[in-house]
Amino acid sequence: MAAKTRKFSEDCVKFGFTFIEKDKLQLPQCVICMKVLSNDSMRPNRLERHWKQQHPSLVLKTKEFFLLKQNQSSG
Repeated sequence: MAAKTRKFSEDCVKFGFTFIEKDKLQLPQCVICMKVLSNDSMRPNRLERHWKQQHPSLVLKTKEFFLLKQNQSSG
């Protein structure tokens, strides 16, 4: 049985994530540290864990803050 392939959801932005595509898979990428996680990490609780452990000073930031960071890094 193949593993479930997760798709990016706009809700992931509130945890500071966007996605990149690699080998037809969407992989979550942190807009702060640019770290790329596995497709299985596209679960909200795993994204939130990265966010709280790696970037605790940003826990109170809004979705709009992360959208701005995403736009700055892509353009």
